[in-house]
Amino acid sequence: MGKYISARAALAGAAGLAAITLAGCGSAASTTGAASTGSPAASASSTASASATTSAVATASPSGATGVSAPFPVAVGNTWVYEATTSINSTHSTDTKKVLSVTPMAGARQVVMSDTVLPGSAKVTQNYVFYDNGQIGFPISQNHGISVISGNGIVWPNAADLASGKAYHSTSKIKLSSGQFETADVTVQGGGTASVSVPAGTFQATLVNMTILTHVGSFATTITVKEWAAPGTGPVKSQEVIKAAGQSQISTTEALLTFTKG
Repeated sequence: MGKYISARAALAGAAGLAAITLAGCGSAASTTGAASTGSPAASASSTASASATTSAVATASPSGATGVSAPFPVAVGNTWVYEATTSINSTHSTDTKKVLSVTPMAGARQVVMSDTVLPGSAKVTQNYVFYDNGQIGFPISQNHGISVISGNGIVWPNAADLASGKAYHSTSKIKLSSGQFETADVTVQGGGTASVSVPAGTFQATLVNMTILTHVGSFATTITVKEWAAPGTGPVKSQEVIKAAGQSQISTTEALLTFTKG
């Protein structure tokens, strides 16, 4: 019986970690450098590290979209509303993200978004950096059950590297909401394109796979986050799968309800 109690505890801890709903679908990682593949984002990230949390976008048109980054239009006022379903406790909510500001910085632009989940948490702000080389970094905030203490965080490759399937690796030290410190190994890799149907419509979207490997107690825990982003719209769907103590479970799915340009 103790084994099952431990397995449940591992899944519970993983659920806190898996509250990384990314980009349009909820949240992400402090970007203090490029992936271990030697990405050119390292030069831009040295400047970005001055911010507690950052993210990235490439050189852009007035809409914020670029040909060298994953599809993710950013302009002040752009608003995404998602329907979120959590399978662990079968709860439903809406997650609204809105671009508050876009600020040029050396080799990148910093994008600040508000993130409001109803019913539930109060509105928080998240910082993203869109690098001129097309990479996009995501912040992981304590509001999602995790704090990034150190490391490269999560960085999306640019459009070309996503299309090639090239894997980007990084290591981050994280602090769980329980106060426990862990080291997480992060891999980000493109998964091709696919037709995705959500309440907002049907989109031809680029799949970005993010894998986060850590330990909760004595159990290895793997969280796989799949994010689909469509040209002109950005993230339209995300799905998180937790694997802990030999069990796999879809924890959270978010699907786009509406996207409004600012």
